[in-house]
Amino acid sequence: MNTRERWVRRKVLEGNRKGSALIAALLLVAVSGIMGATILFATSTELQISGNYRRAIQTFYAAEAGLVETQRRLNGSPASNPVFLGDVASPHQSHWSAYVFSHAEWKPADDQTYNAILTNYVPLSGKATNKLALPNSVQTDLTYWTKVHHKTEYDAEQAGHRQATPHYVDGDGGTTLHSTRNRGHLIRFGYPLSTSVKPEQFTTNLQSMYPPVEMITSHGQVEGADSILEVNVMHPAGPPVWAPLYAGKEVLLSGSMVTIQGMDACGMFPAGLTPISLATSASLVGTTGLTGNPATPQISPVSLNLVQQINDLKKSATPVLNNLISLTLGSTTSPAVHYAEPSSGDLVVSQVTGYGILLVKGNVQIAAPFQWQGVVVVSGTVTFAGGLGSSILKGALYANRVHVLHDDVSITLDTCPIEASLRTLPVQVLTWRQLL
Repeated sequence: MNTRERWVRRKVLEGNRKGSALIAALLLVAVSGIMGATILFATSTELQISGNYRRAIQTFYAAEAGLVETQRRLNGSPASNPVFLGDVASPHQSHWSAYVFSHAEWKPADDQTYNAILTNYVPLSGKATNKLALPNSVQTDLTYWTKVHHKTEYDAEQAGHRQATPHYVDGDGGTTLHSTRNRGHLIRFGYPLSTSVKPEQFTTNLQSMYPPVEMITSHGQVEGADSILEVNVMHPAGPPVWAPLYAGKEVLLSGSMVTIQGMDACGMFPAGLTPISLATSASLVGTTGLTGNPATPQISPVSLNLVQQINDLKKSATPVLNNLISLTLGSTTSPAVHYAEPSSGDLVVSQVTGYGILLVKGNVQIAAPFQWQGVVVVSGTVTFAGGLGSSILKGALYANRVHVLHDDVSITLDTCPIEASLRTLPVQVLTWRQLL
């Protein structure tokens, strides 16, 4: 091979090597591009997932905030709660509904369940029946809107209630299915019968001291995302009302002017109740001044756990740290809940006028004058003794032992102050679910 041939072959080999390097470089660029695109896509996807998760959490918390606000605004009355949201009509309307808006952008089309037949109030301070879609929330930091309405037979049927699969105690006797225009009776939470031992959902043709179950739907909104929560809430029913006086162990009536009246001054129990309901092992001494239907004391359906009853009712109570002397607690329009657990075991109550619920873990010594409208629950002994004037309780008294030693004591069944007192308690959740 001559010199020229060797030079040509070397140049060819060198060219081949340069071509291979170029191809390798191009392949490396292509692979790098694919890897970069993959990494970029993965990063973008992760950012989207992270953003979606963040919005989902934020909208969920916004919806929860809407539920909390609406629940708090269902307690009490316009007189006791300055931002009261509930139905102010009496009796309650089956087509009542109300909204809460934290911002002003809402329109009816935003509510897929909007029904012009309902009242669709937007309660404002001093104007519970306003219908203009104005912001009426107590805050503006979160974006949400909520809708609340009374639960009716129609709502229960939409959730699956049938005779074969009942969701409530049907006390009205009707079995025909209902519609958005004919929603049926209100679903209430309480004691369906005067002999009931546990609270539950029910309907009735008669008057009832127990308010309806409320259905709340809350929409939390963040950056175009939406979270929807739905809850059914109820007002606590308190202990069952079998009589104006319940005793777990003993009743002693020794005063000369004692009146215990089982006829309901409010009319929720038109036929009246027995004046005294006694647990199975309770004893009774003295029967003077008893009226009702029947007028004789009766054995209660079950024995009540008074400590548990107190624990159930004290969640929003004002603590009582000292004896109650010369005080007025609550008012007729703003009943209050007070809870005492005296360290000495005895709470002295003298010259007191009260409206609402008094809860005592221990004993109570009552000296006249004493007037109370509502519910009194005492885990120990209630003793009416001493003082000048009358001791008058309108509502219901529950105690382990009741000793009436004073000459002028009157206990009258009155479901009106009982109902008003129970409505001051925070609503409690019956069911909860996330719709979106």
